[in-house]
Amino acid sequence: MTSFDIPIVAGGEVITDYKLTHEGRYGGTFRTPDPKEHLDKLLLENRYQGMRDLYKLSLDDVVEYLVELGKKLDPETNEHLKWAWDISLSFSDQVEEIYWQMFNRLQEHFTPKYLEDAIAVVGREYLEGWVDNILYEGKRCSVRPIGVPTVHVIAGNGNIVGAITLIRNALIRGHATVKIPSNELGTPVALARTMIDMAPDHPLTKAFNVAYWKGGDEEFERQIYHPSRIDRIVAWGGSESIKHIAKYIQPGIDLCNFDPKNSRAIIGKEAFDSDESLQQVADRLAADVGYINQVGCLNCRVAYIESGTDEEGLDRARRLADLFYESLQNLPSFISQEAKHFDKELKSEIDAIKFMDEDYYIVGGDSLGGVILSLSGDEVDFSEDLSGRTLNLIPVDNIDEALMGIHRDVQSIGVYPEKLKDDIAVDAALQGAQRLTSLGYMTGYSTLREPHDGTEGLRRMGTWIVKEDCMTNYLPIPWRKPEDGTEVSEAEQFAVG
Repeated sequence: MTSFDIPIVAGGEVITDYKLTHEGRYGGTFRTPDPKEHLDKLLLENRYQGMRDLYKLSLDDVVEYLVELGKKLDPETNEHLKWAWDISLSFSDQVEEIYWQMFNRLQEHFTPKYLEDAIAVVGREYLEGWVDNILYEGKRCSVRPIGVPTVHVIAGNGNIVGAITLIRNALIRGHATVKIPSNELGTPVALARTMIDMAPDHPLTKAFNVAYWKGGDEEFERQIYHPSRIDRIVAWGGSESIKHIAKYIQPGIDLCNFDPKNSRAIIGKEAFDSDESLQQVADRLAADVGYINQVGCLNCRVAYIESGTDEEGLDRARRLADLFYESLQNLPSFISQEAKHFDKELKSEIDAIKFMDEDYYIVGGDSLGGVILSLSGDEVDFSEDLSGRTLNLIPVDNIDEALMGIHRDVQSIGVYPEKLKDDIAVDAALQGAQRLTSLGYMTGYSTLREPHDGTEGLRRMGTWIVKEDCMTNYLPIPWRKPEDGTEVSEAEQFAVG
């Protein structure tokens, strides 16, 4: 049985006293140090002393550091990323060829243009220093975000999450303790070790800490999720994970959660205008479902099609289902292919409805993917668990019916044709949707450079500080009272001194 050693990286130090053994999700084991013994290194005892050096860095200093780090993240030559790749083969449910593409994309996030896009979301002036504003009554109000001690509970459905966390923490100049997931143990550690190789004593290196601990140890978690140690928890996780973390939220600790959501498509009647348009829709929809084997919340799982629900309409829907499945099988192998581990419970759900011909038309439904066409127009009750390139296709008579299927848990909506996007944008947002994009481009989501799950991650990671100057002319003096019943003139009331 394969076993790996996963160190703790904290304060620019690699800790290798492996004492605990854990079971992997798909076989194999891994050893880690006991995080209880290293809390003093993972967390700050004194925030002022521990983070002051971060604020001696200019924003240009931070960008320069990240760009230099990016140059060292070639998985062909970086020994730590090679090690992370070996780990991923044992513990990830992603197929090798697709995961290798993720490793190759790490460097893209550390380029100057990419970083400047991320900075622009908040505004360079705010990340660089104080931004002044004169309020109408004369008060000078200066604002800036300050990085804080934060625990990041990250997702394991891709290695990009570790890079996103690193970059956000650096740009906001925060102190991060990253809890790595059991299906993505390698990349965050590899990033932290590369930082040490590059600049062991740099403040940004010491501010990025990585460790594995098994969730549910309340004695340990009450120490780490405590307002004397951290200000914020940034959590990527399912509903059960978020509920677990939420019980530690109290005055002094804020929760910023990027919880997994499902994404959907809304396809107008124009898709059926011609054979060419229908094939184009099938190709685009297949890309949105199949990209990285549907492991992301941005992958399409349910698609509403304005085909009509009479017999002619259902025939149109069946035609699209057949074309979609064919397009799915023809996707390039470096972005999509047969599932490495097709979910057994999902397979059972599909098998249970496979012979209900009056209610469903099913093509595929195994490790090669598939489509479940709901002839009754009802979404399958396991739609949020669709994986392995499986789509629920729902015919409707009009777009208003499609909008009724949108709710707060829907992250992205792929729309066809383009003009439909403008027509439904506000209504979809009111229903709870957070992102509308072109069909075929749902997976081109840049969470560093766009609002992420309805919030701005970089903006939320900092505490927004207000600094006021009230010693300005014409600002009222609140403590001055009239004497002997005489009124204070307007000029005197607003004078200073």
